[in-house]
Amino acid sequence: MSKIIQTPQQRANTLEALNVMWPSVPPENVYGHLGFWRDGGSFEKEMNCNTTACFGGWCVGWPTFKAQGVSVDGQGMPHLGNRFGTDVALPLFGLNDVFMIRGFTSIDDGFKGTDHELVTHRLQWLLDNSEVKP
Repeated sequence: MSKIIQTPQQRANTLEALNVMWPSVPPENVYGHLGFWRDGGSFEKEMNCNTTACFGGWCVGWPTFKAQGVSVDGQGMPHLGNRFGTDVALPLFGLNDVFMIRGFTSIDDGFKGTDHELVTHRLQWLLDNSEVKP
């Protein structure tokens, strides 16, 4: 398999998501199915256990990604320019699969952990299977 090519910004985003952002999200505050976005709730207050969110839904509230233009629609779906939903992951990370529903990507094959653990697994997989080129 050839390596996934990331820009320096995509690599920085992946490292920040893996090492800073995602660890700050309490596992109990992750909705139990990655296929759901935030349910139109406010992004100005702290996310809580009543929030339906996948990794993409949490990214829209993170300052680093907001500064890169990521926004949210009324149903909580991420937007970036003319991209929305899982397509936002491509410019942020270099791979749409990090926002996919569980089981819709081969990265998940054999993985048995929680959705919170699955996001960590996917981000680490991306680091292990990518290289940076400007």
